[in-house]
Amino acid sequence: MNQSNRTDKPSTKTSAAEVAARGTLISIILRIASFLLSQLTVRFVSASALGKASIPLELLLGTSLFVGREGFRLALTKEVSEHNSTVNDDVGDREYDENERNKNQSNMKQKQGMHTRQKIVNVSWLSIPTGAVLSIAALIMHLHSCKYLSLPKTDAATSDDLARLNAFDYKIAGMLFCLASFIESLAEPLIIRCLQEMDVATKAKAEGVALLCKAASCFGVLYITATFWFQNLVVDFMHPTTIDYGLDLKMKGDRDASNNNFAVTAFGVSQLVYAMVYTAIIYWRGMLAAGGIRWPKCIQAPIHN
Repeated sequence: MNQSNRTDKPSTKTSAAEVAARGTLISIILRIASFLLSQLTVRFVSASALGKASIPLELLLGTSLFVGREGFRLALTKEVSEHNSTVNDDVGDREYDENERNKNQSNMKQKQGMHTRQKIVNVSWLSIPTGAVLSIAALIMHLHSCKYLSLPKTDAATSDDLARLNAFDYKIAGMLFCLASFIESLAEPLIIRCLQEMDVATKAKAEGVALLCKAASCFGVLYITATFWFQNLVVDFMHPTTIDYGLDLKMKGDRDASNNNFAVTAFGVSQLVYAMVYTAIIYWRGMLAAGGIRWPKCIQAPIHN
C-alpha cells in the first residue's frame, strides 16, 4: 500500500506539470496574437490618447482590482492549502485503520472539513461586493477628477469644441473602465477556486482569449470612431456647435485631429470586452468542472457529541 501511494505521487506531479505547461503555451500563443493586433491599434492612436488610456485609467483599474482581490487570494489559498494537508493525513490514517471507533472519528473530521470548505467558499464570494464598492469609489474619483480638467470657458473657437470633445471622451472611457472593473470582479470567487486547485490552464485560456478579443475590439472601435459619420453623429448629440468643426475637418482633410476623437473611449470599450469575455469563460469552465460552481450557503456549526 505504501509503495503504491509513493508511485502515485510522481505521476500526479507529472500530470500537473503537463497541464501547467499546456496552459502556459496557450497563453503565450494568444498573447502573441493580441500583441500583433495591439501594434495595429497604435497606428490609429495619438500619443496623448494612448497616454490617457495607459497611465491614469489603467492605474485606476489596476488599483481597484488589486485592492479588491489580492487579500482574498492570499488568505484563502493559504487557508485551503493548510486544510488539505490536514485532510490528507486523516485519509491516510483511515486506510490503514480498521477500528470502528476511528472510523467514526474520521467521519466527524470529514464533516468538519466540509464545514471549513464551505466557509472558505462563502468568504470567497465576499470579493464581489468588495469589488463593487471599490469600483463605485473609483468611478466617483474619476468623475471628481474630470471636473478639474483644464477646459476653456469660451465656445467660439474650434479648439474649445475639440477640448470639450476630448474631455467627454476621457470621461466616458473612465466610466467604462470602472464598469469593467466590477464585471471582472464577478469572476473572482471562481478564480480563487482555480488557484486553490492549481488549475492554471483555465485561468490562462480565459486571459488569453480575453486579451485577443480586447485587441480586436480596440482595433475595430478605433476604425469606426475614425470615420466622419460616427464623429458627426456623436458630436451632434453632444453639442451642436461642434458639427461645423467636424465638417470643417472633413473639407480640410485634417485626419490627425479627427482620428484623435473618441480614441480613449475605444480603449474603454476594449477593456469592457475583456472583462465580459474573461468572466464568461471563467463561469463556463466553472459549470463544467466537477461539482459545478460552488455557491455560498448558510452553514451551521457542527455538533460535537
